[in-house]
Amino acid sequence: MTGLRPQGNTMKILKLVLFLCITAFLNVTTVSAQTLISHKGLAGDFYEADGEVAVILLHGTLAHNRMEIIKTLAALLSEDYGYPVLTPNLSLNDKNRMGDNIKTSTKSYATLTACDIDHTHKYEDALTELRVWVEYLKAEGFKKIVVAGHSRGGRQVSAFLAKHFSDPAIAGGVLIASGMSRNERNIENYRKDTGLDLRKLLSEFSKLPDNEYVNVPKFIYCEKPRVTAGAFISEYADNPSHSTPYNVAKIQNMPILVIGGSEDTVVPNIEADFKTISGQSNLRLEIIEGADHFFRDLYADDAATMIVDLIESI
Repeated sequence: MTGLRPQGNTMKILKLVLFLCITAFLNVTTVSAQTLISHKGLAGDFYEADGEVAVILLHGTLAHNRMEIIKTLAALLSEDYGYPVLTPNLSLNDKNRMGDNIKTSTKSYATLTACDIDHTHKYEDALTELRVWVEYLKAEGFKKIVVAGHSRGGRQVSAFLAKHFSDPAIAGGVLIASGMSRNERNIENYRKDTGLDLRKLLSEFSKLPDNEYVNVPKFIYCEKPRVTAGAFISEYADNPSHSTPYNVAKIQNMPILVIGGSEDTVVPNIEADFKTISGQSNLRLEIIEGADHFFRDLYADDAATMIVDLIESI
């Protein structure tokens, strides 16, 4: 089912002005009550609340769990609506992003999005790490878990849900600004950016050991990267499971919420991506008018409200 939820710009401006006035008057800074969790070599933040349904919220491409949209949504869901949230920090096989190392690392969270790591990680690694966190929450006593992700994180969550939707503890999925991965566009963009034929590189690298480093000018948005053949192939090979609609079509007996922004230039026209499965009974598609890829300027409030609607329907 496809829905459109317009939001007036005037209301947005009024809400923003009111928020700024109250903050200035009180002279306070809002700090979310998050706790760093180290579990099985992985790291995540837990936003405690009394709700019985927990939310896992995964960040996007080469980012981290304290980027603005993740922290904002986690704070809204936990503080305003009372649902506990776990935000994993994907390890990307980099020790500075793992477990207790985050506490002692000389790298700040701002540089965790940097491209100076060795890219040995694979796209599918996120699915393994999501499973670890689902099992962690189950061991903590949560019987219902909603798994959500933003952008690439949403695509990875959709692939995870396509494999694990039969787990009775996983009660729903939320995919934010997450659509198709188009092989033709990847080929075109790589040629435009580097002058190289991505298909030839993939063919060459497929003959190499997974852990052998390859000489390429670009990997995702990283220039002159240190990247292995296995990581490169995992990222760029034509794999339908990298596309959210392909995965959602496989998910049964579980509510799935897809949230897009009308002004998203990173994942534009998300409605078109889901057109072929728009009649799927467990799928709800919402477009927030005025929102960009990161749901800035209080549009995250609208996204949080939609997520809560899904939670309360479980």
